[in-house]
Amino acid sequence: MGLSSKRRGKAGGKDVALEDFDDSEDEELMVNGDREEEEEEDDDEEEDEEEEVDEDNEEEDSDEGEEEGSVEEDKDGEMEELEKEYKDLHHHEQDILRNLKRHKDEDIQKGQAVKNQKALWDKTLEFRFLLQKAFSSSNRLPQDPVRSSFCAADEAVNVAYSDLITSSKRTLDSLLELQEALLENNPSIAQSVDGNAVQSSKSLSRDSKNLDTEDDEEWLWISQMNRRIAAFRDKAVDKWQRKTEVTTGAAAIKSKLQAFNQNISEQVAAYMRDPSRMIKQMQQRRSTIGIFGPVTEGTKNANGEEAHPEGDPELLDDSEFYQQLLKEFFETVDPTSSETVFYALKRLQTKKRKIVDRRASKSRKIRYHVHEKIVNFMAPEPMNLPDMAPKLFENLFGLKTKKPTAQV
Repeated sequence: MGLSSKRRGKAGGKDVALEDFDDSEDEELMVNGDREEEEEEDDDEEEDEEEEVDEDNEEEDSDEGEEEGSVEEDKDGEMEELEKEYKDLHHHEQDILRNLKRHKDEDIQKGQAVKNQKALWDKTLEFRFLLQKAFSSSNRLPQDPVRSSFCAADEAVNVAYSDLITSSKRTLDSLLELQEALLENNPSIAQSVDGNAVQSSKSLSRDSKNLDTEDDEEWLWISQMNRRIAAFRDKAVDKWQRKTEVTTGAAAIKSKLQAFNQNISEQVAAYMRDPSRMIKQMQQRRSTIGIFGPVTEGTKNANGEEAHPEGDPELLDDSEFYQQLLKEFFETVDPTSSETVFYALKRLQTKKRKIVDRRASKSRKIRYHVHEKIVNFMAPEPMNLPDMAPKLFENLFGLKTKKPTAQV
């Protein structure tokens, strides 16, 4: 029993030892499993961390790539804007150069046009100065019937007078043809003529009727040319007047002096409503001009005075206009000598004296003044009735005068 019990005890001890060994192994296995699990968890965590780091890196790389892409896009956008601005500036410079070239060409054309106009004006002015002597001398030519007597008395005088009339008409026709050619080259005048076609046709028909009675083609031609250029002339003159007012500052006072700052065309139109004053100033009296031939009886009235005391319609003098042209010409040549020449011409001008009847002074001549309001009224005149008139009225109306009865 003892051995068996010892064996049992040893066996039990071995079993306990085996159990303990198994337990220790289980514990080690458990510990090792825990460690492995922990290591696996650590590895998983590390992998997770690495993955997160990789993801973060990838995100950072993607962000950096996106930023780099946006930067490149911004740079491309800026380059496109710069290129667009450069193209715009280039086009603008090209436009400026084209405008400068066009303005330069226009300035050259304007300068050439001004030069041509100046040359034309100088030639016209020279021709006008040459005509002045012939025009002033024409007033001394004899008038009818003295002219007819001169021509009938000498054939040479008749031929010379006919040649003078023919050359004068040729000169006038040449001037009108030149003026018509200049008007044809101006498109502004052609447009104004088209706009006033109806009015011009009416006026032409009226002038043609006058032509049948007057038989004067030259005056009809002159009136047509004047009517054709009138609209363009007024427009051009008013335009340059406004520019002159702007440069001189006269436009600032226009509102205050409206009546004194009218357009030149309006002033001329107002003045031409009654041209008798201007015509009287241009007409001269026979006594101031030495006309060839004696003064005929038809030029004087019954009292021995001149028939045209204020001026003869056949004797014209445009010295005022001529002196103004001459003054402007001298101002363009030498401004200092213009005033001297103007006053010298003014002294040489024939003064038109006022007509005064010296015999009517000191009440030596009866003066008659017409009162318009009592022109057609007459003063009463006494009438003497015949003796039979009272008896006639008594019988007609049954009126009889009662004789007074005699008192006893």
